[in-house]
Amino acid sequence: MFDHALEARILDIVNATDSVAGMDLVNALDNKHFEIWRTCNNSEKIYTTPFGRYYLRIDDKVEGLARLSPSILRGFLTYTRISTLENAELAARDAKICRAEHERISDEKRSIARQIVKECLNEEQLSKTGVLIAGDVCRNMAHLVPRPERSTGKLVNGSDIDLIFIIEDDPALKAAITEAVIETKNIYLQHPALREEIDFVVNTLPHYHTVSQFQTAKQMISCKAALEGEYLTGNASLTRRATDILMLAEIPKKIIHLTERAFSERIGTMERLRKDPDVIGQARERRLFYFSDEIWEFMLD
Repeated sequence: MFDHALEARILDIVNATDSVAGMDLVNALDNKHFEIWRTCNNSEKIYTTPFGRYYLRIDDKVEGLARLSPSILRGFLTYTRISTLENAELAARDAKICRAEHERISDEKRSIARQIVKECLNEEQLSKTGVLIAGDVCRNMAHLVPRPERSTGKLVNGSDIDLIFIIEDDPALKAAITEAVIETKNIYLQHPALREEIDFVVNTLPHYHTVSQFQTAKQMISCKAALEGEYLTGNASLTRRATDILMLAEIPKKIIHLTERAFSERIGTMERLRKDPDVIGQARERRLFYFSDEIWEFMLD
């Protein structure tokens, strides 16, 4: 059944401006996340303009291990402009402005990440370490929406800073990097002027030979993160050697196959949710729609 009353309330909001974000509607309309999403996607009077990038997420709690991120809801809240059909061109303009803002935020997060690495590693250590940045930042999708950090509940400034340190098989260096980053992570989380969440992993080149078997979810996650990560600083030859290992194992082809499967499932799920509200009660559909479990999985090493 279509909720005409909710449609009217949404139209009252979007008619007052060129376009709004999904989050604006949710905040204004009693946090009815699913109901608002479904109404916007079923209405002949409401137009949605998505502008985010979608990418593969490995999830061992879904059949086939593959789903897309951002989730359906996160894509709607953060990376979609909602308007009337008559204002579709204005919504596209606003989407372009929002995309540029996410790029600006991502650049700021990159600068912060470089500063973090500089604080953690001396010149000799950095010469033996290649550093990749992953997550929202490497896709120019970083945001500043306040959210609670997982372990402490403290509010942080939007997207994580997700770092992958790649080294030779050097246990002493790995221990030194881990200790330094953990100390810096705590400072950036606790300091009221910073409030950044840092997630990181320190991987060796032999690690990539092992995970290139691409048989378990953890192995897939590690491979995917290294291939998607963007070079940030340090010894670039180490990051290239890691990705070369994965290229020789034909991991990109396997990731493309999983991504295609995830896109197909995403489209089917959205169609089922759009047609039948009761579908949201099913476990798989809830997992693809909501995003509460979207932690950065390369930590599963």
